Amino acid sequence: MKLKILGMLTAAASWVLSAGAQGLATLPSQPEGLAFPTSGWEAGELPQQSKDAVEALVAEAMGKTSKDLMGETRGLVIIWRGKLVAEAYGRHFSPETRQISWSMAKSVTQALVGAAIVEGADINLDVPMPTPYEPGSKQAEITWRQWLNAVDGLDYHELDGDPNPVKSDVVQLMYGDGRFDALGYAMRAFPLVHAPGIYWTYSTPAFHMIGHALQVTLGTEGKPKETKEAFDRILFDRIGMDTVVEFDPKGTYLGGSLVWASARDFAKFGYLYLRDGVWEGTQILPEGWVDFARTPGPASNTNVYGAGWWIIPDKGPLTHRQNADSEPRDAFHAGGHEGQTIWVVPSRDLVIVRLGLMPNEGENWPALYEWNQRVARAFPPVN
Repeated sequence: MKLKILGMLTAAASWVLSAGAQGLATLPSQPEGLAFPTSGWEAGELPQQSKDAVEALVAEAMGKTSKDLMGETRGLVIIWRGKLVAEAYGRHFSPETRQISWSMAKSVTQALVGAAIVEGADINLDVPMPTPYEPGSKQAEITWRQWLNAVDGLDYHELDGDPNPVKSDVVQLMYGDGRFDALGYAMRAFPLVHAPGIYWTYSTPAFHMIGHALQVTLGTEGKPKETKEAFDRILFDRIGMDTVVEFDPKGTYLGGSLVWASARDFAKFGYLYLRDGVWEGTQILPEGWVDFARTPGPASNTNVYGAGWWIIPDKGPLTHRQNADSEPRDAFHAGGHEGQTIWVVPSRDLVIVRLGLMPNEGENWPALYEWNQRVARAFPPVN
């Protein structure tokens, strides 16, 4: 790993805070005397005033099939004030079952960048990120921050892409020509069409590029085993998160799509963000890193995305339907294909994990977003 000797963590905090974090809800502190859930979640009780509403919402979610609005729920965990207060699983699923993240991996990759900085990695958000692009090209000048905010400027279409799998950018990247070499395919298929930093495009290849840059920075490029060991050391083992991460045949970490973990472990990941990147009294993520994640990026064409995380604007209209448009507006979330969400709500000291199988079309996503918000509203605000 490349190291900078002094002042690295202080510099990292200033880079993050320079993105602007005004008006963000305060992230609640760990309740006094409560252990962090590294070894497992302590069970708790639903607040009395919330019990009937939350139990009804859990039953509603678990009663649906993949053909119903919001789809089938396969794993559901609710953490309130640091304790597991509700949990349910579909048939053939359990607390131990690892389930796929899909694009929730983007939020995990954002965390890995922060964790690497804390470990001393030579990462400055406002300098060009290491990529396979030709030195001197415009693409080679795209910064870490621009990749993380998904304002890289590549001509890539996922949320607004062609629904035909043969023509879909993301399907071709993951399961078509790109399956053997994700970065090589991205470089051929998605040219630069916007100046970096001005136009937002939700982007799986951006986070594959970030995954590769992490490997370069950690000295594990093209080495899946060593990469996973490094990820475990800097993040996963520290919060007790048992994961499987995937690589393409070139050994590139597919940081935009494929992390596997149990619902309880995904809740640990959300809890790390709820607690401002602190775990057992140690700053796992740089100071200000969570604010960076939940602060709107620089592009004027989106108000629903920060850095690897989805956010809710203070007031509408939404620039894209990929979020809720209701209270509590301090909620931010990791989201993935077919209905995977990690919903973090500072004003309720709450993390909601929902894993499932849901069509992406129609009103399914708005229904899932609003279900999460209904659960959040059922809990009392933090005093």
